[in-house]
This record gives sequence, structure tokens and C-alpha cells, in this order.
Amino acid sequence: MKNKQRHLIILILTILAGLTLYRTAISEVFSAVMNREGSSHGVFVPFLVAYFIWLKSDILRAVKTRFDYKGLILVLVGVILSLSFRGIFQLEFIGFLVFAGGLFYTIQGKDYFLETGFPLFFLITLVPLPKDIYIVIADWMRTITFAGSLKVISAMGISYFKSGWFLQLHNITLEIAPSCSGIRYLISYFVFGLAYAWLSRNSLRSRVLIVLATIPISIIAGVGRLSAIFILCHTLSPYWGGSQPHIVVSWINFGVVGGFFFLLDQYILRRMEKKQLAEGSSKLTADRKT
Repeated sequence: MKNKQRHLIILILTILAGLTLYRTAISEVFSAVMNREGSSHGVFVPFLVAYFIWLKSDILRAVKTRFDYKGLILVLVGVILSLSFRGIFQLEFIGFLVFAGGLFYTIQGKDYFLETGFPLFFLITLVPLPKDIYIVIADWMRTITFAGSLKVISAMGISYFKSGWFLQLHNITLEIAPSCSGIRYLISYFVFGLAYAWLSRNSLRSRVLIVLATIPISIIAGVGRLSAIFILCHTLSPYWGGSQPHIVVSWINFGVVGGFFFLLDQYILRRMEKKQLAEGSSKLTADRKT
């Protein structure tokens, strides 16, 4: 059977499953992405997945495809997840991805599945966190970033009065809501960190370190965002405490902090590569002399 025919079978079965068994879960996830629930990274995920697959295109064309009925185990697990967790759309959607992965495994074979596994299951990052988990993490982030930003404005000589999650400046009173905690940064940096780690590193250890680094980076960004808003409100106008200015400051801060650490990592990588080349060249010269 030709690859195009295999792909067509997978596509038809996936669409049928999506329109029947997993319809509600897919609809809920789509709505969450479009409404930016929890974070704003979701709209970028499909493009990243397409890019991952494009990078693998030469390898996928060379893979020998064959039917492997072990994949039916994944198909069954995907169906069981959907039927067992009705009403919990996050788990139902994960079940849909497991089902789709099982189709790839069954129809294209194990080797093909292994090459497409990460791009496929990266779609899990579309799923918003359950509300209870989101609130717990948001409160943890809010405690840290609020305290950090207060230290920043104190160091700048800005006077304030704090009461719970409220901050009173000389011209405005601000509330630090859970969504202002930095959790949106944490989720987005984590997702982009996963993608960057997969693209830029080969070893599991280095990939894990990259992903873990997104936690302190998110805290730094969260402190920077709150500090910027407090300083702008104090020095310029209470206008900067409004909704639209919040969004502008948030996106600029996200890009600046993320861009800085990306460039820093690239700089470190280049330095390490130059060092390895220099050491290799020195060793080659020494071998020639002996």
C-alpha cells in the first residue's frame, strides 16, 4: 500500500473519530485556544507541529512503512480514556491524541510512529490546565512575583502600601489578580521551552535542563512585568494600570525576556562549539607531531 493511501486512511479515521467520539473535547480545546484561556501560546502550537514534521520530511519519506497491529493497543487506550473521563475534556482530548498516535503506529509502523511521536503529542500543550491546578500554580507564582516586584520598586524609592493582593501607590490602587501572577508566562515559556529543547538539543539531560530553566525565567519575567506596570503608573499615569496597557506591557516584556535568554543560550552554544573545535584542532596537531 502506498504512503498516500495510508495517510488517507489515517486522515479519514481521525476525522470520523473527531466528529463523533471526541467532538466535545476538540470543540472545548479549540474554544480555549481561541479565547486565550490560561495562556496565549495555543495559536502557535499547530504551526510549530507543522514545522517539526517538515523538518522530519526527508526521514519520513525514507522510513519503510508497514502495518503493525501493536498500535491497536494505543487506539484502545485512546478510546478508553474518552469513555472513562466523560466531562473532563482535557483527558478526552489527550485520549484523542493517543487514538491518533495508535493509528499512525498501526498503519505506518513503529519506526514512523517514533519519528512523528513528539510532534503529535506536542499537541497536548493545547490543553488548558484544569481550573484547580491553575489556581494553585497561579497563587504560588503570584506570591513570588509580587514580593519580587515590591523589592524592585522599594529599591527605586517608590513608596507604597500593601494590603493582601492590593497595592496602593500615590495615584492608583492595583489588584494583583491570579492572571497577573506570571502563570501565563510560565505556561507559554514552558511550551516554547519544550519546542526549543527538542530543536536545539540532542541529549535528554540537556533538554530537561532547558525546560526546567523556563521556571526561573518565568519568575524573572513576572517580576519584570509587575515592576514595569507599578513604575509606569507611579511615574507617568494611572492609565498604565488599565487592561489594554497591561497587554502591551506583557507582550513586550515577554518578548524582551524570552529573546534575551534565547540569545544568551545561542551565545553559550557558539562559545562551546568554538572551544570544542579549538580542542579538537590542538589534539590533531599534537597527534601529527607525535
